[in-house]
Amino acid sequence: PRRLAAVAKALSHRLTQLDPAGGEAYAQREREFGTRLAAAINRWEHEATKLRGRKVLAHHRNLSYLAHWLGLVIVAELEPKPGIEPSAAHLATVLEKARGEGARAVLRAAYEAPRASHWISERAGIKALELPYTVGGSARATDLFGLFDDTLARLHEALP
Repeated sequence: PRRLAAVAKALSHRLTQLDPAGGEAYAQREREFGTRLAAAINRWEHEATKLRGRKVLAHHRNLSYLAHWLGLVIVAELEPKPGIEPSAAHLATVLEKARGEGARAVLRAAYEAPRASHWISERAGIKALELPYTVGGSARATDLFGLFDDTLARLHEALP
């Protein structure tokens, strides 16, 4: 979310180039968004302090940015390579790593098939957690703010 302010600024600038008459309105909306975003990031990062250092598994490498921002430690990924479904042998290796490292949940995006994460969850005795990953990825993720609110709420529920 830290980069969203820069995206909003670039978008405002480009819209002003395309529609100079609306320039002031675009700039005003960008400032309002920036203020709201800064406050939300402060709140999210404060809420995330309880998650720092928690060990998790990730279905795919796409969750590494979120994990880094929140201080989660990904001990293994279910996919041996991005986009390649895990084999039974690979899942067995991930299971051993999960047990050895003390992973507390397996995370996956809403659009990823749940089969592998449920398999690991059942055998490791950890929670399988579906994250919305994008606006519209859950009922609560109706905008960027709802997306991160819902993501953090789900993580706190799974990683008390």
